[in-house]
Amino acid sequence: MVFSVVLCNNVCRGAGFSILEQSSVGLGRSLAGMTAETDDPGSLYFNPATGAAHESPALMLGMHFIFGDVRFHDRGSTIDGDQSDNITSLAMVPNLYYVHPLSDGITLNLGISATSGTATTYEDDWQGRYFGVKTEVSVIEISPSLSWEINDSWSVGAAFVMQYAEALMTQNIDLRAAGQPDGRIKLDGDSIAFGYSFGVLYQPVPGSKIGLGYRSKMTHDVDMKARYRLPAGMAPFVRVPGDDEASISLNLPASINLGFQQELGAKWALMFDVSWTQWSDMEELKIEFDNGNVRSETMQWRDNWRFALGTEYKLNDKWTLRGGLAFDQTPVRSKDKRVAKLPDTNRVWASLGAGYQVSEKMRLDIAYTHLFFHRCNIEQSSASGTLEGYYAGGMHLVSMALNYKF
Repeated sequence: MVFSVVLCNNVCRGAGFSILEQSSVGLGRSLAGMTAETDDPGSLYFNPATGAAHESPALMLGMHFIFGDVRFHDRGSTIDGDQSDNITSLAMVPNLYYVHPLSDGITLNLGISATSGTATTYEDDWQGRYFGVKTEVSVIEISPSLSWEINDSWSVGAAFVMQYAEALMTQNIDLRAAGQPDGRIKLDGDSIAFGYSFGVLYQPVPGSKIGLGYRSKMTHDVDMKARYRLPAGMAPFVRVPGDDEASISLNLPASINLGFQQELGAKWALMFDVSWTQWSDMEELKIEFDNGNVRSETMQWRDNWRFALGTEYKLNDKWTLRGGLAFDQTPVRSKDKRVAKLPDTNRVWASLGAGYQVSEKMRLDIAYTHLFFHRCNIEQSSASGTLEGYYAGGMHLVSMALNYKF
């Protein structure tokens, strides 16, 4: 994978499998007000207009650690098996953002980050092995952009987005009716997709900032190779003629993000954020083989909302303290629409962070976020049987970034 982005319930913008770790400053306040952020280059992901606020070149280098404990609990599955282990593991996600002023009010910007991902790893003999054993999706994004400060109040920006995605999926093949042990299919592949984003930044009076950002839908048509592991003394992985080429479409939806920042005196600032993501584009997870065979899992996700409230307190010339809360709604409609490959659920974010001004030009930002997952039920059925139970757990994000102004 491009990045080992390992999440069960997917730290994300608007849930699903998009991830949000573009800014340590933002993570310190649960990403509240990031479309109106003018001090951290990581805000370019949310609103490319924010680059216009930088009067000198600025670089942000970030590293984010994602880990947790999420487990499946069986409640009446008709398929025998066992699953007691944590289905997530540690991920390390780097990113980079750079702002370079070209002339008065115009900046050229660059962002490189992981923007979407999921990974679930189950035991080989678990109850849902015919629905999925291992699933990994990772996306890296390169996004050059231009920002223009029209006047003291208004700025606009636009970005070109190029993404490279990799996907891997394995699941067992049910051969019980033939009196044979399970087989397994393994699919992996990659793709490139293109999109865009644009944004507006409005500063009506000193100390007040409002930002609006839009990111376009992007569709990855992943060309995949299929390999099979079958019993009866066959090679560990073999190709089945006519069934060794496949494709899958991964829709990364359009989103709109509105952010607000308000200074409350010389030391305090308040931030608010609301975002909408068009996850209704995710109708199904369908794998189409070149010989005409189709394997499909119904998703029928819905559009969803995310709300965040955060604050900053300037303790002194060196230290800035941050905190925030957010509610992230799942796009999954019901337990019978939840799939084992992507067992998404509602979650609450709770964040703390701090910034330390190392020197006149350098600042170190750190943040910690805990995601509280709402218990989510699953009832997924096929000809092999029914997977029934629930997922519970939580995730941790530890983030740090170095900001340097040239």
